Amino acid sequence: GFVMVLVIGNAVGALASLAAGLADRYGRANIVVVGLFITGAIIAFGLPNAGSTAMYTVLFAVLSLVEGAALVATPALIRDFSPQVGRGVAMGFWTLGPVLGSLVVTTIATNTLDSHPDWRFQFYVCGAVGLVVAVVALFGLRELSPRLRDQLMVSLRDRALIEARAAGVDPEKALEGHWRQMLRLDILGPALAISLFLLLYYALVAFIVVYFATVFGFTEQRSNSIVNWYWATNAIALVAAGLLSDRLNVRKPFMLVGALISLV
Repeated sequence: GFVMVLVIGNAVGALASLAAGLADRYGRANIVVVGLFITGAIIAFGLPNAGSTAMYTVLFAVLSLVEGAALVATPALIRDFSPQVGRGVAMGFWTLGPVLGSLVVTTIATNTLDSHPDWRFQFYVCGAVGLVVAVVALFGLRELSPRLRDQLMVSLRDRALIEARAAGVDPEKALEGHWRQMLRLDILGPALAISLFLLLYYALVAFIVVYFATVFGFTEQRSNSIVNWYWATNAIALVAAGLLSDRLNVRKPFMLVGALISLV
């Protein structure tokens, strides 16, 4: 049952990520802020009080829907403000969000499970933190104005049209069947590759505590304390890889080395 709830939630989240255009229409910061309030409310009040498996699944699906939208809007915010030469560090810090979130969760669980064994307490803490962050984001999160972003996009489009005409390409014809143009190996390949690469990450997020508790018989508190080491190391590696990637001006060697280490 737990696995099916995760499957349904992840499928809904994946569909939400396809609605990337909403971030440009309604504002990336707006989507993030509203998403934070919805997420905090569901975690603090919805999931701990779900009266049935069906209700829990529905609430988790809504939570995943919001998460999928946020996973589109937040990298777009990072891209607006970060120069390409520093994109590795910027994306490293962005990825710190879910990683440090996992670290904070396991750290809190390590220090509170003995004194608060009721599983709902963990949701109350996470939901409260989420709502506080939502208030901070409401007053502190900013993005490029739509006029400035539109001006940038118009400038880039004009430049692309000029370059296309100079190369003897008909811009209107080149834009026909743009969905089919995306169905290329150099686009679909990396998308599939990163999804498969993150299978271990997804498994760890969902099942690592359960794994230690069921296979090795560890208590939930001890399982979380062990997992702390993974998330802390992951967070350090994120920033270090971003710094080195920007310093050396290369990306693929880090991807290959990381993939090989993971395989071993």
